Amino acid sequence: MKPIHIIYYILLLTAFSSSGTAGDDIVINGQGGTGLQINNIRNFDITQATIIKEDGIIIPAIRGQGGTGFKVRYSIANDVNADITAGTLNEVNLINTHKGPVTSVDPFIIFNVDSLVTADTFYEDGLVLENIQVGDELKVSGFIDDNSSIIISRIEADDAPLAEWKLSGYISNLNMNTFNINNQLVEIGSAVIDNCLSGLQNGEFVEIKATPDNAFTAGSTLGGVTQIECVDAGIVIDPGLFIPVALEGLVDFEDIDLNSLFTVAGQLIFIDMNTLYINGEIDDIVVGAKVEVEGLLNSSTSEITANKVKFKEVRFKFEEPVLPGDVVIGTSIQLFGKNILNTPQLRDEDGIMTSGLAAETQVEVRGYADSQGNLYATRVRERGNPDAYDVSADGQITAISNPFIEVYGVVVDTTNSVFFDQNNMVISAVEFFAQIAVGTEVEVESSSVNEMNNVIDGVIVRIDEADDVTRIQQRLGFAEGQGIGTITGFNDLIFADSFE
Repeated sequence: MKPIHIIYYILLLTAFSSSGTAGDDIVINGQGGTGLQINNIRNFDITQATIIKEDGIIIPAIRGQGGTGFKVRYSIANDVNADITAGTLNEVNLINTHKGPVTSVDPFIIFNVDSLVTADTFYEDGLVLENIQVGDELKVSGFIDDNSSIIISRIEADDAPLAEWKLSGYISNLNMNTFNINNQLVEIGSAVIDNCLSGLQNGEFVEIKATPDNAFTAGSTLGGVTQIECVDAGIVIDPGLFIPVALEGLVDFEDIDLNSLFTVAGQLIFIDMNTLYINGEIDDIVVGAKVEVEGLLNSSTSEITANKVKFKEVRFKFEEPVLPGDVVIGTSIQLFGKNILNTPQLRDEDGIMTSGLAAETQVEVRGYADSQGNLYATRVRERGNPDAYDVSADGQITAISNPFIEVYGVVVDTTNSVFFDQNNMVISAVEFFAQIAVGTEVEVESSSVNEMNNVIDGVIVRIDEADDVTRIQQRLGFAEGQGIGTITGFNDLIFADSFE
Protein backbone atom coordinates (compact mmCIF):
# COMPACT_ATOMS: atom_id res chain seq x y z
CA MET A 1 0.00 0.00 0.00
CA LYS A 2 1.33 3.43 -0.86
CA PRO A 3 1.86 5.73 2.18
CA ILE A 4 -0.21 8.54 0.65
CA HIS A 5 -3.18 6.19 0.50
CA ILE A 6 -2.96 5.56 4.24
CA ILE A 7 -2.83 9.28 5.02
CA TYR A 8 -5.69 10.11 2.65
CA TYR A 9 -7.79 7.28 4.05
CA ILE A 10 -7.27 8.41 7.67
CA LEU A 11 -8.07 12.03 6.78
CA LEU A 12 -11.29 10.99 5.06
CA LEU A 13 -12.36 8.78 7.95
CA THR A 14 -11.72 11.64 10.38
CA ALA A 15 -13.47 14.27 8.30
CA PHE A 16 -16.56 12.29 7.46
CA SER A 17 -16.99 10.60 10.81
CA SER A 18 -16.91 13.96 12.59
CA SER A 19 -19.81 15.24 10.48
CA GLY A 20 -22.13 12.59 11.88
CA THR A 21 -23.72 11.98 8.49
CA ALA A 22 -21.42 11.40 5.56
CA GLY A 23 -19.22 9.11 7.62
CA ASP A 24 -22.08 6.64 7.72
CA ASP A 25 -21.77 6.24 3.95
CA ILE A 26 -18.24 4.79 4.05
CA VAL A 27 -18.48 1.10 3.24
CA ILE A 28 -15.61 -1.36 3.76
CA ASN A 29 -16.29 -4.97 2.95
CA GLY A 30 -13.59 -7.29 4.17
CA GLN A 31 -10.11 -8.26 3.12
CA GLY A 32 -8.85 -7.98 -0.44
CA GLY A 33 -11.92 -6.14 -1.74
CA THR A 34 -13.80 -2.91 -1.50
CA GLY A 35 -17.39 -1.84 -0.95
CA LEU A 36 -19.62 0.30 -3.12
CA GLN A 37 -22.87 1.74 -1.84
CA ILE A 38 -25.70 2.51 -4.27
CA ASN A 39 -28.86 4.41 -3.33
CA ASN A 40 -27.89 4.31 0.36
CA ILE A 41 -29.16 0.77 1.02
CA ARG A 42 -27.39 -1.41 -1.58
CA ASN A 43 -23.95 -2.42 -0.33
CA PHE A 44 -21.98 -4.44 -2.85
CA ASP A 45 -18.52 -6.01 -2.81
CA ILE A 46 -15.93 -5.17 -5.46
CA THR A 47 -13.12 -7.66 -6.05
CA GLN A 48 -10.15 -7.73 -8.39
CA ALA A 49 -12.38 -9.53 -10.89
CA THR A 50 -14.93 -6.70 -10.99
CA ILE A 51 -14.89 -4.83 -14.31
CA ILE A 52 -15.00 -1.07 -13.73
CA LYS A 53 -15.91 1.22 -16.62
CA GLU A 54 -16.52 4.90 -17.22
CA ASP A 55 -18.77 5.61 -20.19
CA GLY A 56 -18.15 2.06 -21.41
CA ILE A 57 -14.33 2.28 -21.25
CA ILE A 58 -12.53 0.02 -18.76
CA ILE A 59 -10.68 1.99 -16.08
CA PRO A 60 -8.35 0.63 -13.34
CA ALA A 61 -10.40 1.89 -10.36
CA ILE A 62 -13.21 4.17 -9.30
CA ARG A 63 -11.78 7.64 -8.92
CA GLY A 64 -13.03 11.00 -7.77
CA GLN A 65 -14.09 10.63 -4.10
CA GLY A 66 -15.41 7.13 -4.52
CA GLY A 67 -17.57 8.04 -7.48
CA THR A 68 -20.23 9.58 -5.26
CA GLY A 69 -23.13 10.96 -7.30
CA PHE A 70 -22.37 8.98 -10.45
CA LYS A 71 -25.30 7.40 -12.24
CA VAL A 72 -24.26 3.78 -12.71
CA ARG A 73 -25.31 0.61 -14.45
CA TYR A 74 -24.29 -2.46 -12.53
CA SER A 75 -24.58 -6.24 -12.56
CA ILE A 76 -24.28 -8.51 -9.52
CA ALA A 77 -22.99 -12.09 -9.46
CA ASN A 78 -25.09 -15.11 -8.46
CA ASP A 79 -24.54 -14.29 -4.78
CA VAL A 80 -27.06 -11.45 -5.12
CA ASN A 81 -29.74 -11.57 -2.44
CA ALA A 82 -33.42 -11.46 -3.36
CA ASP A 83 -33.93 -7.77 -2.56
CA ILE A 84 -30.78 -6.69 -4.44
CA THR A 85 -29.09 -5.12 -1.42
CA ALA A 86 -25.94 -7.28 -1.27
CA GLY A 87 -23.67 -9.34 -3.47
CA THR A 88 -20.51 -9.07 -5.53
CA LEU A 89 -20.41 -6.72 -8.50
CA ASN A 90 -19.49 -8.32 -11.81
CA GLU A 91 -19.38 -4.95 -13.54
CA VAL A 92 -20.09 -1.30 -12.79
CA ASN A 93 -20.28 1.40 -15.46
CA LEU A 94 -20.01 5.05 -14.34
CA ILE A 95 -22.09 7.24 -16.65
CA ASN A 96 -21.39 10.86 -17.58
CA THR A 97 -24.65 11.86 -19.28
CA HIS A 98 -23.22 15.20 -20.44
CA LYS A 99 -19.68 16.45 -21.00
CA GLY A 100 -19.49 19.98 -22.28
CA PRO A 101 -19.92 23.72 -21.73
CA VAL A 102 -22.01 25.59 -19.17
CA THR A 103 -24.15 28.23 -20.91
CA SER A 104 -25.96 29.57 -17.83
CA VAL A 105 -25.45 29.31 -14.08
CA ASP A 106 -28.81 30.74 -12.89
CA PRO A 107 -30.66 28.70 -13.93
CA PHE A 108 -27.98 26.06 -14.43
CA ILE A 109 -27.80 24.98 -18.08
CA ILE A 110 -25.25 22.69 -19.77
CA PHE A 111 -25.15 22.95 -23.55
CA ASN A 112 -28.69 24.32 -24.12
CA VAL A 113 -30.31 21.68 -21.94
CA ASP A 114 -32.56 22.58 -19.01
CA SER A 115 -30.99 21.25 -15.82
CA LEU A 116 -31.79 21.11 -12.13
CA VAL A 117 -29.24 21.25 -9.32
CA THR A 118 -30.40 20.82 -5.72
CA ALA A 119 -28.83 20.52 -2.29
CA ASP A 120 -28.40 16.81 -3.10
CA THR A 121 -26.18 17.40 -6.15
CA PHE A 122 -22.64 16.17 -5.43
CA TYR A 123 -19.69 18.37 -6.45
CA GLU A 124 -16.46 16.44 -6.95
CA ASP A 125 -13.13 17.46 -5.41
CA GLY A 126 -14.21 20.66 -3.64
CA LEU A 127 -15.97 22.23 -6.62
CA VAL A 128 -18.82 24.58 -5.60
CA LEU A 129 -21.65 25.99 -7.68
CA GLU A 130 -20.67 29.57 -6.88
CA ASN A 131 -17.30 29.09 -8.62
CA ILE A 132 -18.75 27.68 -11.85
CA GLN A 133 -18.79 30.18 -14.70
CA VAL A 134 -20.40 30.33 -18.13
CA GLY A 135 -18.04 28.63 -20.57
CA ASP A 136 -16.64 26.13 -18.06
CA GLU A 137 -16.44 22.57 -19.37
CA LEU A 138 -17.92 20.05 -16.96
CA LYS A 139 -18.70 16.38 -16.66
CA VAL A 140 -22.26 15.90 -15.46
CA SER A 141 -24.07 12.77 -14.31
CA GLY A 142 -27.77 12.45 -13.58
CA PHE A 143 -31.20 11.34 -14.71
CA ILE A 144 -32.90 12.46 -17.91
CA ASP A 145 -36.66 12.91 -18.28
CA ASP A 146 -38.81 12.40 -21.39
CA ASN A 147 -38.18 16.04 -22.41
CA SER A 148 -34.41 15.46 -22.14
CA SER A 149 -34.01 17.85 -19.22
CA ILE A 150 -31.77 16.52 -16.46
CA ILE A 151 -31.78 16.27 -12.68
CA ILE A 152 -28.06 16.47 -11.91
CA SER A 153 -26.62 14.11 -9.29
CA ARG A 154 -22.89 14.84 -9.85
CA ILE A 155 -20.77 17.67 -11.29
CA GLU A 156 -17.06 17.31 -11.98
CA ALA A 157 -14.43 19.56 -13.56
CA ASP A 158 -11.35 18.07 -15.23
CA ASP A 159 -7.95 19.68 -14.79
CA ALA A 160 -7.44 19.74 -18.56
CA PRO A 161 -9.87 20.78 -21.34
CA LEU A 162 -12.19 17.98 -22.44
CA ALA A 163 -10.98 16.04 -25.46
CA GLU A 164 -14.53 15.12 -26.41
CA TRP A 165 -18.03 16.43 -25.66
CA LYS A 166 -21.00 14.21 -24.90
CA LEU A 167 -24.74 14.88 -24.91
CA SER A 168 -27.52 12.40 -24.04
CA GLY A 169 -31.28 12.52 -24.48
CA TYR A 170 -34.32 11.83 -26.64
CA ILE A 171 -34.46 12.96 -30.27
CA SER A 172 -37.19 15.45 -31.19
CA ASN A 173 -37.90 17.67 -34.23
CA LEU A 174 -35.88 15.39 -36.51
CA ASN A 175 -35.34 16.53 -40.10
CA MET A 176 -32.82 15.85 -42.85
CA ASN A 177 -29.76 17.18 -41.05
CA THR A 178 -30.73 18.36 -37.56
CA PHE A 179 -32.68 17.35 -34.48
CA ASN A 180 -33.18 18.57 -30.93
CA ILE A 181 -32.12 17.25 -27.56
CA ASN A 182 -34.28 19.40 -25.28
CA ASN A 183 -33.43 22.97 -26.42
CA GLN A 184 -30.13 21.95 -27.99
CA LEU A 185 -30.12 21.87 -31.80
CA VAL A 186 -27.78 19.14 -33.08
CA GLU A 187 -26.31 19.08 -36.60
CA ILE A 188 -25.99 15.50 -37.85
CA GLY A 189 -23.38 16.31 -40.50
CA SER A 190 -21.07 13.38 -41.23
CA ALA A 191 -21.56 11.69 -37.85
CA VAL A 192 -21.36 7.91 -37.64
CA ILE A 193 -24.82 6.54 -36.78
CA ASP A 194 -24.36 3.54 -34.51
CA ASN A 195 -26.74 0.88 -33.17
CA CYS A 196 -29.84 2.56 -34.66
CA LEU A 197 -31.57 -0.39 -36.35
CA SER A 198 -34.21 1.77 -38.06
CA GLY A 199 -32.06 4.84 -38.42
CA LEU A 200 -32.58 7.97 -36.36
CA GLN A 201 -36.16 8.37 -35.11
CA ASN A 202 -38.02 10.90 -32.99
CA GLY A 203 -38.21 9.54 -29.43
CA GLU A 204 -34.99 7.49 -29.76
CA PHE A 205 -32.59 7.80 -26.82
CA VAL A 206 -29.11 8.67 -28.10
CA GLU A 207 -25.63 9.46 -26.85
CA ILE A 208 -23.87 12.06 -28.98
CA LYS A 209 -20.13 12.65 -29.18
CA ALA A 210 -18.70 15.83 -30.65
CA THR A 211 -15.47 17.75 -31.09
CA PRO A 212 -15.18 20.61 -28.53
CA ASP A 213 -15.96 24.07 -29.90
CA ASN A 214 -14.40 27.02 -28.09
CA ALA A 215 -16.90 29.40 -29.74
CA PHE A 216 -19.95 27.56 -28.38
CA THR A 217 -22.38 29.81 -26.45
CA ALA A 218 -26.02 29.83 -25.40
CA GLY A 219 -28.16 29.24 -28.49
CA SER A 220 -25.35 27.68 -30.53
CA THR A 221 -26.01 24.64 -32.70
CA LEU A 222 -23.93 21.63 -31.71
CA GLY A 223 -21.76 20.87 -34.73
CA GLY A 224 -18.67 18.74 -35.16
CA VAL A 225 -20.67 15.65 -34.20
CA THR A 226 -18.58 12.51 -34.69
CA GLN A 227 -20.96 9.78 -33.44
CA ILE A 228 -24.65 9.34 -32.65
CA GLU A 229 -25.38 6.08 -30.85
CA CYS A 230 -28.84 4.73 -30.10
CA VAL A 231 -28.88 3.38 -26.54
CA ASP A 232 -31.47 1.44 -24.55
CA ALA A 233 -32.11 3.64 -21.50
CA GLY A 234 -33.47 0.77 -19.39
CA ILE A 235 -32.09 -2.61 -18.28
CA VAL A 236 -31.30 -5.12 -21.02
CA ILE A 237 -30.62 -8.81 -20.36
CA ASP A 238 -30.69 -12.05 -22.36
CA PRO A 239 -34.18 -13.43 -23.18
CA GLY A 240 -35.72 -16.18 -21.08
CA LEU A 241 -34.57 -14.98 -17.68
CA PHE A 242 -36.31 -13.66 -14.57
CA ILE A 243 -33.83 -11.66 -12.52
CA PRO A 244 -34.04 -9.27 -9.56
CA VAL A 245 -33.49 -5.65 -10.56
CA ALA A 246 -33.30 -2.22 -8.96
CA LEU A 247 -34.04 0.54 -11.45
CA GLU A 248 -33.68 4.23 -10.58
CA GLY A 249 -34.95 6.91 -12.91
CA LEU A 250 -37.68 9.39 -13.79
CA VAL A 251 -41.23 8.29 -14.54
CA ASP A 252 -41.84 9.04 -18.24
CA PHE A 253 -45.35 7.57 -18.60
CA GLU A 254 -48.10 6.39 -16.27
CA ASP A 255 -51.43 4.63 -16.67
CA ILE A 256 -52.08 3.68 -13.07
CA ASP A 257 -55.87 4.07 -12.97
CA LEU A 258 -56.68 1.84 -15.94
CA ASN A 259 -53.79 -0.60 -16.30
CA SER A 260 -51.67 -0.38 -13.12
CA LEU A 261 -48.51 0.40 -15.03
CA PHE A 262 -45.93 3.09 -15.60
CA THR A 263 -42.55 3.37 -17.31
CA VAL A 264 -39.08 4.48 -16.26
CA ALA A 265 -36.58 5.02 -19.08
CA GLY A 266 -39.12 3.32 -21.34
CA GLN A 267 -39.13 0.18 -19.16
CA LEU A 268 -42.63 -1.15 -18.45
CA ILE A 269 -43.39 -1.56 -14.74
CA PHE A 270 -46.49 -3.22 -13.28
CA ILE A 271 -47.78 -2.64 -9.76
CA ASP A 272 -50.31 -4.68 -7.80
CA MET A 273 -51.89 -4.82 -4.35
CA ASN A 274 -48.64 -6.20 -2.90
CA THR A 275 -46.44 -3.33 -4.12
CA LEU A 276 -44.92 -1.36 -1.24
CA TYR A 277 -44.50 2.45 -1.49
CA ILE A 278 -41.75 4.33 0.33
CA ASN A 279 -41.61 8.15 0.81
CA GLY A 280 -44.90 8.59 -1.06
CA GLU A 281 -48.01 6.85 -2.27
CA ILE A 282 -49.44 5.45 -5.48
CA ASP A 283 -50.85 8.87 -6.47
CA ASP A 284 -47.29 10.23 -6.47
CA ILE A 285 -46.40 8.07 -9.49
CA VAL A 286 -46.57 10.90 -11.98
CA VAL A 287 -44.47 11.84 -14.98
CA GLY A 288 -41.24 13.42 -13.76
CA ALA A 289 -41.19 11.73 -10.33
CA LYS A 290 -37.83 10.20 -9.46
CA VAL A 291 -38.22 6.64 -8.20
CA GLU A 292 -36.31 3.45 -7.55
CA VAL A 293 -38.21 0.31 -8.51
CA GLU A 294 -37.29 -3.03 -6.99
CA GLY A 295 -38.71 -6.22 -8.44
CA LEU A 296 -38.38 -9.04 -10.96
CA LEU A 297 -37.60 -8.40 -14.63
CA ASN A 298 -38.99 -10.74 -17.29
CA SER A 299 -36.33 -10.47 -19.96
CA SER A 300 -38.62 -11.85 -22.66
CA THR A 301 -41.03 -8.93 -22.27
CA SER A 302 -38.67 -6.37 -20.64
CA GLU A 303 -41.37 -5.89 -17.99
CA ILE A 304 -40.74 -5.44 -14.27
CA THR A 305 -43.19 -6.56 -11.60
CA ALA A 306 -42.61 -4.08 -8.79
CA ASN A 307 -42.27 -5.32 -5.22
CA LYS A 308 -41.29 -1.85 -4.06
CA VAL A 309 -41.53 1.69 -5.43
CA LYS A 310 -39.36 4.10 -3.48
CA PHE A 311 -39.62 7.82 -4.19
CA LYS A 312 -36.07 9.12 -4.14
CA GLU A 313 -37.10 12.44 -2.63
CA VAL A 314 -39.79 12.55 0.05
CA ARG A 315 -43.00 13.72 -1.58
CA PHE A 316 -45.50 16.35 -0.49
CA LYS A 317 -48.95 17.47 -1.64
CA PHE A 318 -50.40 20.86 -0.70
CA GLU A 319 -53.81 22.25 -1.63
CA GLU A 320 -55.28 25.65 -0.73
CA PRO A 321 -56.56 28.90 -2.32
CA VAL A 322 -53.77 30.71 -4.18
CA LEU A 323 -53.74 34.41 -5.08
CA PRO A 324 -52.35 35.72 -8.39
CA GLY A 325 -49.52 37.39 -6.45
CA ASP A 326 -48.45 34.02 -5.04
CA VAL A 327 -47.24 32.93 -8.49
CA VAL A 328 -43.91 34.15 -9.91
CA ILE A 329 -44.27 33.01 -13.51
CA GLY A 330 -41.66 30.42 -14.45
CA THR A 331 -40.01 30.59 -11.02
CA SER A 332 -42.14 29.67 -8.00
CA ILE A 333 -45.55 29.38 -6.36
CA GLN A 334 -46.51 29.91 -2.70
CA LEU A 335 -48.88 27.74 -0.68
CA PHE A 336 -49.26 28.13 3.09
CA GLY A 337 -46.52 30.77 2.89
CA LYS A 338 -44.00 28.21 1.60
CA ASN A 339 -42.05 28.94 -1.57
CA ILE A 340 -42.17 26.02 -4.01
CA LEU A 341 -39.70 26.20 -6.90
CA ASN A 342 -40.31 25.48 -10.57
CA THR A 343 -38.44 22.53 -12.13
CA PRO A 344 -37.76 21.44 -15.73
CA GLN A 345 -39.80 18.31 -14.93
CA LEU A 346 -42.94 20.26 -13.96
CA ARG A 347 -46.34 19.17 -15.31
CA ASP A 348 -48.50 22.27 -15.56
CA GLU A 349 -51.56 21.30 -17.61
CA ASP A 350 -53.48 24.40 -16.53
CA GLY A 351 -50.66 26.85 -17.31
CA ILE A 352 -50.48 28.21 -13.76
CA MET A 353 -46.69 28.49 -13.64
CA THR A 354 -46.36 29.53 -17.27
CA SER A 355 -49.15 32.14 -17.39
CA GLY A 356 -50.10 32.89 -13.77
CA LEU A 357 -53.58 33.21 -12.25
CA ALA A 358 -56.25 35.78 -13.14
CA ALA A 359 -58.06 35.38 -9.82
CA GLU A 360 -57.82 33.50 -6.53
CA THR A 361 -58.00 29.78 -7.35
CA GLN A 362 -57.88 26.47 -5.48
CA VAL A 363 -54.52 24.95 -6.47
CA GLU A 364 -52.89 21.60 -5.76
CA VAL A 365 -49.11 21.29 -5.89
CA ARG A 366 -47.24 17.99 -5.73
CA GLY A 367 -43.50 17.81 -5.43
CA TYR A 368 -40.55 16.88 -3.25
CA ALA A 369 -38.02 18.30 -0.81
CA ASP A 370 -34.25 18.05 -1.01
CA SER A 371 -31.97 17.36 1.95
CA GLN A 372 -31.99 21.03 2.99
CA GLY A 373 -35.79 21.33 2.94
CA ASN A 374 -36.07 23.25 -0.35
CA LEU A 375 -39.40 22.44 -2.02
CA TYR A 376 -39.67 21.63 -5.74
CA ALA A 377 -42.87 21.30 -7.78
CA THR A 378 -43.45 18.41 -10.18
CA ARG A 379 -47.17 19.00 -10.77
CA VAL A 380 -49.40 22.07 -10.42
CA ARG A 381 -53.10 22.07 -11.25
CA GLU A 382 -56.36 23.90 -10.62
CA ARG A 383 -58.85 22.44 -8.17
CA GLY A 384 -61.82 24.74 -8.75
CA ASN A 385 -63.11 27.71 -6.79
CA PRO A 386 -61.11 28.86 -3.76
CA ASP A 387 -62.20 27.13 -0.54
CA ALA A 388 -60.25 27.82 2.64
CA TYR A 389 -62.33 25.11 4.37
CA ASP A 390 -61.09 22.31 2.09
CA VAL A 391 -57.30 22.38 2.28
CA SER A 392 -54.73 19.61 2.66
CA ALA A 393 -51.05 19.17 3.48
CA ASP A 394 -49.48 15.74 3.04
CA GLY A 395 -45.82 15.04 3.71
CA GLN A 396 -43.18 14.57 6.39
CA ILE A 397 -43.50 16.01 9.87
CA THR A 398 -40.70 18.53 10.41
CA ALA A 399 -41.56 19.65 13.97
CA ILE A 400 -43.81 18.54 16.87
CA SER A 401 -45.18 20.57 19.78
CA ASN A 402 -48.39 18.92 20.97
CA PRO A 403 -51.09 19.78 19.86
CA PHE A 404 -49.18 21.32 16.91
CA ILE A 405 -47.25 19.56 14.19
CA GLU A 406 -45.51 21.00 11.14
CA VAL A 407 -45.58 19.42 7.68
CA TYR A 408 -42.56 20.83 5.85
CA GLY A 409 -42.91 23.90 8.05
CA VAL A 410 -46.67 24.29 7.55
CA VAL A 411 -48.23 24.55 11.03
CA VAL A 412 -51.17 22.24 11.78
CA ASP A 413 -53.27 22.68 14.92
CA THR A 414 -54.59 19.20 15.72
CA THR A 415 -56.77 20.27 18.67
CA ASN A 416 -60.02 19.43 16.88
CA SER A 417 -58.72 16.58 14.74
CA VAL A 418 -59.82 13.01 14.21
CA PHE A 419 -56.72 10.78 14.06
CA PHE A 420 -56.09 7.60 12.05
CA ASP A 421 -53.15 5.19 12.19
CA GLN A 422 -51.40 3.48 9.27
CA ASN A 423 -54.13 0.84 9.16
CA ASN A 424 -56.83 3.52 8.83
CA MET A 425 -58.08 2.82 12.38
CA VAL A 426 -59.27 5.69 14.57
CA ILE A 427 -56.84 6.44 17.40
CA SER A 428 -56.73 8.99 20.21
CA ALA A 429 -54.62 12.13 20.27
CA VAL A 430 -52.41 10.51 22.92
CA GLU A 431 -51.87 7.46 20.69
CA PHE A 432 -51.19 9.65 17.66
CA PHE A 433 -48.48 11.70 19.34
CA ALA A 434 -46.95 8.53 20.79
CA GLN A 435 -46.64 7.03 17.29
CA ILE A 436 -45.15 9.98 15.41
CA ALA A 437 -41.71 11.58 15.25
CA VAL A 438 -39.95 14.08 13.05
CA GLY A 439 -39.85 12.39 9.64
CA THR A 440 -43.15 10.54 9.99
CA GLU A 441 -45.33 10.96 6.92
CA VAL A 442 -48.86 12.20 7.51
CA GLU A 443 -51.94 13.31 5.58
CA VAL A 444 -53.86 16.36 6.79
CA GLU A 445 -57.18 16.53 4.91
CA SER A 446 -60.64 18.13 4.77
CA SER A 447 -59.25 20.95 6.89
CA SER A 448 -59.41 24.74 7.03
CA VAL A 449 -56.70 27.37 6.93
CA ASN A 450 -56.37 30.77 8.53
CA GLU A 451 -55.17 32.71 5.49
CA MET A 452 -53.71 35.44 7.70
CA ASN A 453 -51.18 33.22 9.50
CA ASN A 454 -51.25 30.06 7.28
CA VAL A 455 -52.09 27.79 10.25
CA ILE A 456 -54.21 24.76 9.33
CA ASP A 457 -56.98 23.63 11.65
CA GLY A 458 -56.65 19.89 11.06
CA VAL A 459 -59.86 17.87 10.71
CA ILE A 460 -58.53 14.51 9.52
CA VAL A 461 -54.92 13.67 10.39
CA ARG A 462 -53.70 10.30 9.20
CA ILE A 463 -50.36 8.55 9.71
CA ASP A 464 -49.19 7.50 6.27
CA GLU A 465 -45.72 6.03 6.63
CA ALA A 466 -44.23 2.78 5.36
CA ASP A 467 -40.85 1.74 6.73
CA ASP A 468 -38.15 1.08 4.15
CA VAL A 469 -38.32 -2.63 4.82
CA THR A 470 -36.96 -5.59 2.95
CA ARG A 471 -39.58 -7.63 1.14
CA ILE A 472 -38.48 -11.22 0.98
CA GLN A 473 -38.88 -12.91 -2.40
CA GLN A 474 -38.78 -16.63 -2.97
CA ARG A 475 -35.33 -17.58 -4.16
CA LEU A 476 -35.57 -18.75 -7.77
CA GLY A 477 -31.93 -19.58 -8.44
CA PHE A 478 -31.09 -16.23 -9.98
CA ALA A 479 -28.06 -16.18 -12.24
CA GLU A 480 -27.40 -12.51 -11.47
CA GLY A 481 -28.97 -9.18 -10.61
CA GLN A 482 -29.00 -5.91 -12.53
CA GLY A 483 -29.47 -2.29 -11.62
CA ILE A 484 -29.32 1.38 -12.51
CA GLY A 485 -28.75 3.76 -9.62
CA THR A 486 -26.60 6.42 -7.98
CA ILE A 487 -23.38 5.87 -6.03
CA THR A 488 -23.97 7.22 -2.52
CA GLY A 489 -21.03 5.75 -0.60
CA PHE A 490 -17.26 5.63 -0.70
CA ASN A 491 -15.24 2.70 -1.87
CA ASP A 492 -12.47 1.45 0.40
CA LEU A 493 -9.67 3.89 -0.39
CA ILE A 494 -7.03 1.44 0.80
CA PHE A 495 -7.58 -0.35 -2.52
CA ALA A 496 -8.28 2.74 -4.64
CA ASP A 497 -5.24 2.33 -6.90
CA SER A 498 -5.96 -0.97 -8.66
CA PHE A 499 -5.95 -2.80 -5.30
CA GLU A 500 -2.29 -2.04 -4.60
